[in-house]
Amino acid sequence: MPKRVELLQAEIEVEGHRFTVTAIPTATSGGWYAVQDACEVWGAVAIDLDGTVLGWRSPPDEKYRPQLEEAIKKAFELPEA
Repeated sequence: MPKRVELLQAEIEVEGHRFTVTAIPTATSGGWYAVQDACEVWGAVAIDLDGTVLGWRSPPDEKYRPQLEEAIKKAFELPEA
């Protein structure tokens, strides 16, 4: 049976492109941050509460990862690791 869950979203901009990021908390610390644009889910990154990036699912090109990670941390007020 589905249940209602409240999630946080933020808009970020990287290299002139706008993305919506949805924070999905985990049972432990940190959470997954799903990155999508208007047409598709682009990827998801796991970030611990201390700002440590734990890994990506469907990662973007390596050159965009640091910029996306920084924008997500800023938007969700996570510390820099």
